[in-house]
Amino acid sequence: MKKLFTALFVLFLVSISLAAAEWHIETVDAEGYTGDESSLALASSGRPRIAYHFNYGFNYARWDDEWLIENPDPGMNGKYLSMVLDANNHPHIAYFFYTAWDLKYTRWDGDEWLIETVDSAADVGTYNSIALDSSDRPHISYFDYTNYNLKYTRWDGDEWLVETVDSTGEVGGYTSIALDGSGHPHISYAGNLTSYDLKYARWDGDEWLIETVDSAGDVGWYTSLALDDSGYPHISYYDNSEGLYDLKYARWDGADWQIEIVDEAGDMGMYSSLALDSNDYPHISYYDFDDKDLEYARWDGDEWLFETVDSAGNVGEYTSLAIDSYDNPHISYFDHTNADLKYAWYGDLSAVEDVELSANVRDEGVLVGWTITGDSPAGLRVLRGESEPEAISGSIPGSAVRWLDRNAYEASGKGLKPLVYWLEVTEADGRVTRFGPTEAVTFPGAARELALSVYPSPAADSLTVDYTLPGDGEVTISLYDLSGRRVSTLFDGETAAGRHDISCDASALTPGVYLVYLDSCVGTLTRRVVIAR
Repeated sequence: MKKLFTALFVLFLVSISLAAAEWHIETVDAEGYTGDESSLALASSGRPRIAYHFNYGFNYARWDDEWLIENPDPGMNGKYLSMVLDANNHPHIAYFFYTAWDLKYTRWDGDEWLIETVDSAADVGTYNSIALDSSDRPHISYFDYTNYNLKYTRWDGDEWLVETVDSTGEVGGYTSIALDGSGHPHISYAGNLTSYDLKYARWDGDEWLIETVDSAGDVGWYTSLALDDSGYPHISYYDNSEGLYDLKYARWDGADWQIEIVDEAGDMGMYSSLALDSNDYPHISYYDFDDKDLEYARWDGDEWLFETVDSAGNVGEYTSLAIDSYDNPHISYFDHTNADLKYAWYGDLSAVEDVELSANVRDEGVLVGWTITGDSPAGLRVLRGESEPEAISGSIPGSAVRWLDRNAYEASGKGLKPLVYWLEVTEADGRVTRFGPTEAVTFPGAARELALSVYPSPAADSLTVDYTLPGDGEVTISLYDLSGRRVSTLFDGETAAGRHDISCDASALTPGVYLVYLDSCVGTLTRRVVIAR
């Protein structure tokens, strides 16, 4: 009997109910025999990217208000796909070259797909898994089918470094790789292709440390590995032991491996995919072989919660799971009945349709305002800048309609540079959309040239010198009498571009007419001032 649950998510602690949150399912690609061996990743915006098998090659699909699909490497070139996104949200894909039996790798550089052969030492590259380090350099684990070994390769900036990690018997199937905070690889894999154990290897900086995690039967199929914030591994896998056929889960607690059966309600656990949420709680997508359904399980801190995501035909093979910034699951998978790629995500379909954005100068700064058409968002942020805007506000409730930029004058270089603003909208399901920019905002009366004024005039005991520089540089401001004698130097030093003022003591000056002289790297200016008592 299926175990069902209803999950309620609270976002940003604002008054937004997610009672309407539910699973949303769609077909991504229905052209030909497509969608098996999929690999899913989420861009920083929360939008999905999927690499998947298509006929004897592979496609790449991305959501950008509609599904955009392309074929990075045409031909019979793509099985056993594994994909990850870099810091620019560009995809990196490892795959098995079907016709030459090689491990290949492709990445999008912003303009084109760059393709290369990584390892061509006989029949290599199946069961691959890819991860990127902090420099966005790829690391790939994979199976050497010729020698039945686990192999690993990484790009060091100049070349691919390839090594055999484990050659103790028929090992290396169903690999899954993750990198720790030091960039060291951790790999889960099937330890023996005749009896199947779950094995785990990690590089400690000097050598590979290898251990058997679970050998209780025919285990280690379809492994999926993730590391928590402590760098400890969590692994989901399938127990194919006769009479069991269960989804299992193992985690390292710092002292021992903790192993448990997650789902034993029938033949459960094939094609498992694991991801950790913000609490380091595991979420697992997997296939129900008995009922041919897509299943999903998550740990809530006390117990495992289960539900059937899709039961429309024979669905749920080749699952790939990702968790968004709001801990909502997204799953790509294969619809075997129709030979299609499908995608399921959990959340609320409410959406912001449009934003009218404005910015106006006030005495206190720039007041950024907006009018939202559509549903109320979960949260907002104000950004400032042109080509690469930066967030200048914290999280703002979705009900807000304006925000004051109190640092605008300083950010504009004392009024010399125009400012533009954007509004970043976060939907209740975690999707992020940016609206803008506003019209360029300028401060009224802000000089774009060298300027000088002196006030009051006549002055009694004090006066103020106000000046504006169009660029950084040395400035000297001096006071002269009408005979040309320098009475005093009011300022001499390096000054940043923008508007400045200095206060001067005039109490010791003899009443009369004086000249204030400004000398800078971009020119000179003179102003008269009268001292009277």
